[in-house]
Amino acid sequence: MVRSLHRRQSIRLFVATVLAMAALLPARAEDCGFKTPPDIDIGRELMITDLSVVNDARASGSTGAWSFGTLITRLAAGRQAGAAVKAWLATWDSAGVVNGFALPARAAVHARLVAPWMAMDGATSFASWTPDLAHAPFRLLAIVYRPDLGIVSRDGAIANAGEARLVFTALDLAEVADPDRAPPLPFTLIFEYALPATDRDQVKAWAERWHGLGRLPHGEAYNAALQAITDAFDGRAAPATVRLRTNDGLSQPWQLREYHRAPDSGLLVNAPVSNTPHLSLTAAPDALSAFVNDNRGHDLPGGFLGGNADIPDPAFRWPAMAIANNVLRHNFAMLTCNGCHAAETGRKADETDPAHAGFRHIGGRMKQEQATLSEFLTGNPATVPDPTGKLQTFCDLKMRQKAMFEALNPLPASAAAAPHPDDLSVARSRRDRTD
Repeated sequence: MVRSLHRRQSIRLFVATVLAMAALLPARAEDCGFKTPPDIDIGRELMITDLSVVNDARASGSTGAWSFGTLITRLAAGRQAGAAVKAWLATWDSAGVVNGFALPARAAVHARLVAPWMAMDGATSFASWTPDLAHAPFRLLAIVYRPDLGIVSRDGAIANAGEARLVFTALDLAEVADPDRAPPLPFTLIFEYALPATDRDQVKAWAERWHGLGRLPHGEAYNAALQAITDAFDGRAAPATVRLRTNDGLSQPWQLREYHRAPDSGLLVNAPVSNTPHLSLTAAPDALSAFVNDNRGHDLPGGFLGGNADIPDPAFRWPAMAIANNVLRHNFAMLTCNGCHAAETGRKADETDPAHAGFRHIGGRMKQEQATLSEFLTGNPATVPDPTGKLQTFCDLKMRQKAMFEALNPLPASAAAAPHPDDLSVARSRRDRTD
């Protein structure tokens, strides 16, 4: 009897010790412990920020293949590009409604971004202004391949092979009226293109094209090969395959927006921000919390989504609301734009700038400086305490390497078998990350 009692007490002590130790260990939402694929070069294949690329003539003027002017002209799909740009810029001038949620005006966008551009073009009023796309105040930061965002449904159907993104910072022409010398504004613009694929071979083919860049040194041959890839997708594609996103810190609160091309007019219109509930729902969170509790990892229904994803302050995290536990809360937050860009993921790329609190994973840059990246991207891993005190680990670029390796190396499967659940495992487990 005594021996049995001692044994039960020992077991309880052992279990309590293990649980206490587990509370101190990182809560690994994603596994950063796998071996990095040795032949996948992040800087040449996944996150391309080298100055020989982003300062190439292709990234400048109104006709360079990677310039704002060319990308927005293609997105206008045959319509007058200047008018399309004006219609897009005007979306910040007045309040509106997206999906039933109020969308506030952002006067600072006109004051700090639009008005200096108009002045450079010699315009005296917005109504009379025809934007000169050669003066567009946007500087290329990065060209990005996102194999981790390939859409694979739960039954294994493939909707695309991930995304390609061209990421720009806005420029402060009020400070220096020369786009080559102007400093960056706290405002990021991202052109996002879904890479078309409906089967495993097409996913692999896209990965092989980007992987081929890793065998080339930076220089003209590399840039020509990269342009051959970027020319394969552009704004003339179907509206569902391209979108524009903005990360705006020109005024408070920090705010992310999303734009889609309207199929009838071809103009960019405010759209619900992907997988990001409107913050007003935190005041009545029962329906949102119930969905998160019952549908782990699922995309959010459209009824929860507004046209702006605000970050009220640098310490913002999605609150617990009525979500069952912190694991569910954290995983839900990581699917949202403002969760991924606020305190949930730790130090940002532009957090050292005293003029504003950072929330960008790719920081703005002067022309002769390479863009900085957040620890969320570069960590191996980066660790961030969550509200319970546990450490969440992040190694996002490493996860993208893993996704690329999986895209390049399909698991063998018989013709009659369903797709293997471990094939494209990173893409299956992710939904959205904005940078």
